[in-house]
Amino acid sequence: MFKNFSVLITAMFLATQLHAAPTVAATKNEPIVVKLENFKVSINTEGKEVLSDAKNAKPGEVLEYRATYTNVSTKPISNLVATLPVPKDTAYQAQTAKPMAGAEATIDSVTFAPVPLMSADKKQPISPKEYRALRWKVSTLKAKEAVVVSIRIKVNQE
Repeated sequence: MFKNFSVLITAMFLATQLHAAPTVAATKNEPIVVKLENFKVSINTEGKEVLSDAKNAKPGEVLEYRATYTNVSTKPISNLVATLPVPKDTAYQAQTAKPMAGAEATIDSVTFAPVPLMSADKKQPISPKEYRALRWKVSTLKAKEAVVVSIRIKVNQE
């Protein structure tokens, strides 16, 4: 099941490119280039966090998804929506969205609300394990500038 996890990650990143904004997958005529990266998060022998290339992921491992949206045009871009999915068989790790300010999440991939998500009666927080995607609204991305968003997920043990 996890043998093909890297294929799932790649597919999810491609889906992110299509879902994030109409101009995310840049061509000669499109102003946004998206660089999608996936890292395995581990602790080295000195107790420091290390990010390494995540070609394969095993149950229990934590991964960091990072997307860099760069405006390659000479004009500002308005209303960019940067979205990172939380793939099936993984769980979002609470408080790992970067930037945390402005992060919105969804449990149904349709309705987004500010993190942390709350139940309909606004009395109970919804478990981050139920999040299916996170997004950030960028009102204006200036020419030749970039914005970076990231989340961490844990590969389910099941």
